[in-house]
Amino acid sequence: MPLTTTTAPHTLLCPMVLTPTCMTHTIRRVIPVITDDGDRVEIPYFAWADVAHVAEEEFDAEISFHLHPEPGAYHGFPYVPFAHYSIEVTLDEERVEAFKERINPLVNEIIESHTKQLGVPVGR
Repeated sequence: MPLTTTTAPHTLLCPMVLTPTCMTHTIRRVIPVITDDGDRVEIPYFAWADVAHVAEEEFDAEISFHLHPEPGAYHGFPYVPFAHYSIEVTLDEERVEAFKERINPLVNEIIESHTKQLGVPVGR
């Protein structure tokens, strides 16, 4: 699942100032712990280091990573009916699309390198 734009109730991060140009959005990407093929995704926290660096240094974004081992609605976002990882990013709304283009390939690589086949077919 690619990063999608979701406005959560806790995204009001703009200080009270006279300039109305401070607009942020929170986007998130949900990564199922079990893939459609039945494989298991196990991503250690340190694996997110490059993604965090890009978010913070290139986009001045606030980013957090969560493992939610149970289905549920977390952090003000809609209900997710399966165990999942959640990447939540708050950044300037004008940079959202560029951020998605930059970060999605990195996240896809992390998912691929941390996916383990649970059931290997037995050859005849």
